[in-house]
Amino acid sequence: MGRTARATAANDNPARRMTAEAGRILWPVIDQGIASLGGFLLTIALARTLAPSEYGVFALFAGIQMLLYTAIASLLFYPMVVLSNVSGPERGAQLMRASLVMLVVLCVPAVLCLGLIGLLMGRTDAILPVVTYFVVWQIQETFRRCLFAELRFAAAVPGEIISYLGQILVLFWLYRHDGITLSSALYAMAATSGLAAILQAVQSGVVRPGALDLQGTVGSFFALGRWSLAGNLAAALRQQAVFWFLAILSGEAFPGLLLAAINIVNILNPLIIGLSNVIPQVTARAHLRGKIAALRAARPFALAGLLTAVAFLAVIAAVPERVLGVIYGSDSVYADLATPVRLLTVGAVISYVADMTCSYFHGVSAVRQAMIANLAGMAASVITAAPLIVGFGLNGACAGLCIANAARVAVSLLLLHRLVGDEVDAVERGTAEPGVEAVT
Repeated sequence: MGRTARATAANDNPARRMTAEAGRILWPVIDQGIASLGGFLLTIALARTLAPSEYGVFALFAGIQMLLYTAIASLLFYPMVVLSNVSGPERGAQLMRASLVMLVVLCVPAVLCLGLIGLLMGRTDAILPVVTYFVVWQIQETFRRCLFAELRFAAAVPGEIISYLGQILVLFWLYRHDGITLSSALYAMAATSGLAAILQAVQSGVVRPGALDLQGTVGSFFALGRWSLAGNLAAALRQQAVFWFLAILSGEAFPGLLLAAINIVNILNPLIIGLSNVIPQVTARAHLRGKIAALRAARPFALAGLLTAVAFLAVIAAVPERVLGVIYGSDSVYADLATPVRLLTVGAVISYVADMTCSYFHGVSAVRQAMIANLAGMAASVITAAPLIVGFGLNGACAGLCIANAARVAVSLLLLHRLVGDEVDAVERGTAEPGVEAVT
């Protein structure tokens, strides 16, 4: 039987289709699961060893790093993955090599921003370790995304183990010998990310010499990534604004309390981020047959994840005191966060719906719609967070995040209805065939 016949037989076999879909979900979730587990253990280890004020500083620096990472991911990683999926092997390799050059350029303003934040916070001692970790992390992330662009999720797993689980081993060693400080933790994270970057660079083959269409790549990346940049920054600022409002209105220890509560619901991150990596690629390929076909391709992934998310978060909401006691210790200052955790579980379910919808938007190149939804969430956060924090403290901050997520869901679902509805109307008018995107 030839390749085409075998592929046709596989497509006609529901069991084989389900097995293939399970495999496509499994490896991204495993990969992100390792990354999220490492990040979760890191934040827990730091929460249990650093003073609350120092952990609050870590939370603020981590937030700034995430904003900068979001900018780089929007302008670099997202366009590379999407364009590589619809390009031939030679063009895909050019895109990946150009990404390395572009990363160097983008890291310059990011490093300057981190230095400025360190100066404004009066933490010049933390600037060098923060910058070192951030730059090495971005290098590793570039090679990791190169593997993702070729759908080689399984190949990325060994590097994730070295980077994210390796940092926990290094921190444990530091704890047993010299103790953990903010600077030593950041250097440990940089060291393991550097080792992972070397491995993933070899796996990707991007460092081998080859053609480099830098000018054309920059233009195509910016054209695709500019809306993603605005939308993703708005999504990140939706949460980071609350951290900074807490620091200004309540003191630098309170961002640490919020991070400690968010850590609990972030256990679900492997599923959410794994699906967010898969759905844009699945929909980008199905989009050749139209937006409705792309929505049908994304729906099984999103629904399967929703059932898991609701079940998991329901358990946390039922017994948050026990979860907090196990993770932080019954005598920890973070053990009395039951109400914030319950509020955040509600917000996490709401946010999941918006995340999956925006992932669909990215896959069908409707990034402007994702941007509008995220801007709505950011606006709701900025408007409601400060009054709620003044009135209700940490609980108010969590309630503000719930309101912001609700605004984001409402707008994203409205835009999805309009986007798919335009294609349905075109089919009914006879200006497009069923399952084929109308040309406007």
